[in-house]
Amino acid sequence: MTLPKALIFDCDGTLALTADLHFAAFCAAFAAQGSRLDRDFYLARGGLARPALIAVWIEATGERLDAARLARDSIREAETLALAGQCAPNPPVIALARSWGARPSAVASNGEGPIVRAILKACGIAELFDTVVTLEQVGAAKPDPAMFLLAAERMGAAPADCLVLEDSAQGMEAARRGGIPALDVREPGALAEIAAMVTQLRLPAA
Repeated sequence: MTLPKALIFDCDGTLALTADLHFAAFCAAFAAQGSRLDRDFYLARGGLARPALIAVWIEATGERLDAARLARDSIREAETLALAGQCAPNPPVIALARSWGARPSAVASNGEGPIVRAILKACGIAELFDTVVTLEQVGAAKPDPAMFLLAAERMGAAPADCLVLEDSAQGMEAARRGGIPALDVREPGALAEIAAMVTQLRLPAA
């Protein structure tokens, strides 16, 4: 197997299992305005950036909610929960991130910087990555490829020489648009490839 020159990891659902954390944060923010977010609605839209998810909910329900306040409150709640350790590492992907060692690697997430950094810290992996690119830095959420392309640029790698690890349709589409090979960590075949990479990385040097 030929290894890529650099890895670009999504955070939520890829490096860390955070669906429950984010749902709890959103629920608290919605409850503060007298509303209740439906769990199935939320889970069906995994991968959407926070403003997009809120906008879709308001459009679908017609509720008169303060979208900016929902975003602020849910960010604060999510950061608090992450710092309290209310997230879990995703073992196969974390194994790859650790085995990758000093080779170039990055995180590129639709999440906000404070939350992403809190999650990486809580999972004990913040020190593994050369760069972290979040929504604030590019102003365009996945499926726009901007954050992947910025991550590649910061690592000094051509997009085609990188490998993206993702868990959402938006992320996979962003990689396709950016001309970056990608693995969907929800797929058994991708997990087998990840395990093979870990094995190869752990082999003694010839």
